[in-house]
Amino acid sequence: MLHPLNKPKVYRLKGKTNVDLLFETGLVIHTKTLLLKTIKDEKKQALFIGVSVPKRLFKKAVDRNKIKRQLRESIRLLPKELLFSGSAMLIYKGKTKPLSTELNTGCLEIFQLFHSKSDESFS
Repeated sequence: MLHPLNKPKVYRLKGKTNVDLLFETGLVIHTKTLLLKTIKDEKKQALFIGVSVPKRLFKKAVDRNKIKRQLRESIRLLPKELLFSGSAMLIYKGKTKPLSTELNTGCLEIFQLFHSKSDESFS
């Protein structure tokens, strides 16, 4: 399925077995404030992604939920060249509440890192 702007559809990652598989066998890429666990699967034809913010770092659910909304929006704004087929989990590991612009640049950076690393491993 394609978005109105011809972007691949991004779905939410659901299910304990999918998340467990991702954490056991996924490729890990991290920056200062973000961690990305991924599994490429060309059969899926879409990106299934979950976002997470640790309760240990942000005690109030309001703060965690706001950061998750910002992360989902920054994923939505990514260029279609950086999206892939498979599963991913994006985890915010910063200790302060981020600005939306910081998350946008962080997401772009971490997906570019993944794109470059996955190209190296398949070449």
